Order: sequence, then structure tokens, then C-alpha cells
Amino acid sequence: MFLSAPPVPVLAVSGGAGSGKTTLANGIARALPGTRIVHLDHCFHTSPELAPVVAAVEGDGFVIDFSDPLSLDWDRVRDALDAGAGEDTRLLLIEGTFALLPALASVARWSVYVDTPADLRLARKLLRKAGEGVDPEISLRGYLAHGRDAHDRHVEPLRSTAGLVVDGTRPSGELVGQIVAMLGL
Repeated sequence: MFLSAPPVPVLAVSGGAGSGKTTLANGIARALPGTRIVHLDHCFHTSPELAPVVAAVEGDGFVIDFSDPLSLDWDRVRDALDAGAGEDTRLLLIEGTFALLPALASVARWSVYVDTPADLRLARKLLRKAGEGVDPEISLRGYLAHGRDAHDRHVEPLRSTAGLVVDGTRPSGELVGQIVAMLGL
């Protein structure tokens, strides 16, 4: 997959589900006006015919495996990058579990991996799902069935490619300050 570099500086922020990527991205955007965020969660295929699938943990059939990078819809990624790189954009921040895949990392000037222990990531994800009115049991079953292994296989290896690894257990304001200082914008 080849992506053209946007005409603005790009920061890629990756880490496991529940690591604190979105909270961190929102904090950076508040600290640096003119930051536009591309949430990779909005760039996945929506049709199981176009993406890897796993057995549904509730009911019969199969569902898209969002823990597999092949589930990303690169047309949606391209469109999101193009839309985010407007005239008033000071920084384009790509946020998502797969933000450090080579195709995305190649257009980023800076890269960050949010390193958070698995138990804390899972607890945050379950609390978020419960807050959204989604039965957290579905997420927990998915994590046990394939999510944990998929993280080890697809997400954790991206850690070694990051220019900066931050401790996702630290307060988000502290991490935002560390990253903003690194950016020098």
C-alpha cells in the first residue's frame, strides 16, 4: 500500500485497544490548535466480504475482524488523510491501533506508541463499551477468543518502530506535554 505524504506535518499515534490513544490525540489537539485527527476506527471495511472475519462470539455467523490490519479500507484512509490536510491544518494526527503500519508510518514525521498493560487496556475498553450501552461481555469474549493473540501478532510489534514510546499508565496531561515538546510546533 502506497500513500502520498500530506502537505502538512503528520504524527502517527498507535497502541492497543484501550491504551489511551484517542484521549491522547484529543489532548494534543487541544494543546495545538489547528490539529486535525484522523481516527482509523472510522477507516475499516464495513462489509465482511472485503475483510478478514472471525466467528461471531454471540450468535451464528462471522463478523469483521477489526483486530487484523487487513480490515483497514485504504480508500477510506486516503480520503480521511486528504480531508484532514486542509489549509488551516497545522498538524495531521493519525490515531489508531494500526497507525504505525509501514504505509502510514512512511508519511509521518513523528510516531508514538502508547504502551499500556493488557489488563488496564481491557478494563478501559470494557468500561467504554458499557458507557456506550454495549454489553461488555461481547468485547470480553472477543478479547479471549482472538483479540489478545491478535494484539500480540499485529499491534505489539509496531512498538519497536515508534520514535517515542510513552507509558499509557501516566496522566494524559503529562503525556501530551511530552509529545508536544517533542513536536516543537
